[in-house]
Amino acid sequence: MLYRCELKKSLVTYQGAWILAVCLLLKLALLCAFPEQKDPRILLSQKQYDNYLTQLYGENTRAKSDWILGERQHIKDVLDREEAMWERYARGELSEAEWDAYGEELRLARLHRNAVEIFGEKADQFSAQPEDIPPAHYIYEYGWQTVFTLLRFPDIFLLSAILLLTAQSFPAEAAGGMLPILLAARDGRGRLYRAKLLALLTIGLGGWLVSGGLEVAVFLLRGWCDDAAAPLYSVTALTDSALHLSLGQGYALCLGVRLLVVLLVTALLFGLSVWVRSATNLIFLGLCLLGLPLLWDGGSMLYTHGGLLSGTRMLLWLGDSVGNLLLPLAVVAAYSVAVSVLAARHHARGL
Repeated sequence: MLYRCELKKSLVTYQGAWILAVCLLLKLALLCAFPEQKDPRILLSQKQYDNYLTQLYGENTRAKSDWILGERQHIKDVLDREEAMWERYARGELSEAEWDAYGEELRLARLHRNAVEIFGEKADQFSAQPEDIPPAHYIYEYGWQTVFTLLRFPDIFLLSAILLLTAQSFPAEAAGGMLPILLAARDGRGRLYRAKLLALLTIGLGGWLVSGGLEVAVFLLRGWCDDAAAPLYSVTALTDSALHLSLGQGYALCLGVRLLVVLLVTALLFGLSVWVRSATNLIFLGLCLLGLPLLWDGGSMLYTHGGLLSGTRMLLWLGDSVGNLLLPLAVVAAYSVAVSVLAARHHARGL
């Protein structure tokens, strides 16, 4: 009963439902309007890009890489000879047939240059990867590139809604004069704390489900999740990753970690709200905690909520094993739960 009352209070009295709806609609608008992170050179040679992708598509092999690198070198040689060929033609050293043949070769080199450079760069990236991992794939990578660009930072819309709702639990009641009355019920202090926390965790879980569902739906409708079985390091954003995961598995891992960390950050912020009775101060503190990965980069950020929520960078920080995620998750869970438990004891004493 108390849990349902707290849930209703968070969603209706404190207008949590509207806050969630507005934040999720803003996220939906961003996802729909966000442009595909396509290499601008494709716009100049889309047909040629498609032709090369058709020939290279699938698992990378030495033959494929050698062929595209050979194509790149050939085009470079043709373009580099342009001035010399002009001089030879002007001196009459070339016949009309030879000049026409070179002119056609030059035209084709200019036409294919952008596409060949794009795939040549991919071949260079693939050749720099360790030999003991499964070969990367040549795919149309720009959909996944956009997905992992968006995942580089925490889900600010969902986290903003949770932060605003958490700031209205104890701080709002303290500001409204209700907290002393609630604390007067000594036997009900523990139940009140648990009911409030459970209500916020329920909202966090529901928000994650809706937010993740909208995200996946938009990505699928925009065609950004094709070739989900290709290795994670097939796209430029994750070329340096050594995880033996597919693109789909990497994305699913990011979503799963996001769920767990959203619940943990909710518990942590709620615990802090027992001590920080100012909603403004709590929001500022929450933003500082979640914004730590913006200050510096590195594996140590995995031990923060913001670092674990930075999906793309989290995958890069994990090195060559998903198992490297267990210790950071355990540490973050430990201090989040510890703060929540200490806050519960503090609240039970009526302080």
